[in-house]
Amino acid sequence: MAETDKFAVQPHADATSQQQAHSLEHWRSHTGRNDIITGLRAMHVWLALGWHDIRQRYRRSVLGPFWFTLTTLVMVGVLGFMYSELLGQEISDYLPYLGIGMVVWQFISTAANEGCNAMIGAGSTIKQIRMPLTTHVCRMVWRNLVILLHSLPVVVLLMVFFGHSLTLEFLLLVPGLLILMLNAVWSGIVFGILCARYRDVMPIIGNLFQVGFFLTPVMWRASDLKERAWIADINPFNHLIEIIRAPILGTPIMLEPWLWSLALIFLGFAAAHYLMVRFRERVAYWL
Repeated sequence: MAETDKFAVQPHADATSQQQAHSLEHWRSHTGRNDIITGLRAMHVWLALGWHDIRQRYRRSVLGPFWFTLTTLVMVGVLGFMYSELLGQEISDYLPYLGIGMVVWQFISTAANEGCNAMIGAGSTIKQIRMPLTTHVCRMVWRNLVILLHSLPVVVLLMVFFGHSLTLEFLLLVPGLLILMLNAVWSGIVFGILCARYRDVMPIIGNLFQVGFFLTPVMWRASDLKERAWIADINPFNHLIEIIRAPILGTPIMLEPWLWSLALIFLGFAAAHYLMVRFRERVAYWL
């Protein structure tokens, strides 16, 4: 009976070993044409690495990532009470609006700025281990998404505290976060490759996002611009924030922000794929 079981288990073990060997070979033999797909599929790698980064960053800290949440909460509280008076807004409506905008903007800007350093920061790993460059970007995006998920529930509770209730549109938050994450991935790939080759791109991106904050409806509403509302309509950051803010606040869901955000994914990954095909093998020499 034991002899029979031994031969029954052996084919399964061989099949598993062959599958692991094939997966490892596919991991090492990737090219610029399939780097993005291979990197996105390696969730077990970038999930573990991103979580390790968070644990290392907040090692020996009592609050950990909640320090970021506490800082955001204080900033939203101070700016909310001040700007609600300056803009003539009801604090119960303005504070949740500002809070969601601030949290999402911090994710977008932080992911973009850290994306500039994604390849450079992983330089030693890239030179020693052949793994998809996209993995390093996904690691950074996942790390920032975890921090976002620490802060966003606090803002939602703040909204409920002021008497607002959640609606069925809240379920659209899940695809909204997925779209936000994918946009952060392609931007990290594009900025990471460009900054690896041209280090002057990093401060340029940082300055553009500083200016972009004031041109994006974070502290103010697009309707406040009246006849100049087109400035917000052509701002891609506005649409990325809106697909998160509208489902939480329960405001009417407009199709335009979703179309803009999906179009950004298509165009962004097209640019990222082009850079990967052309320059993927050169990145290690630029670091």
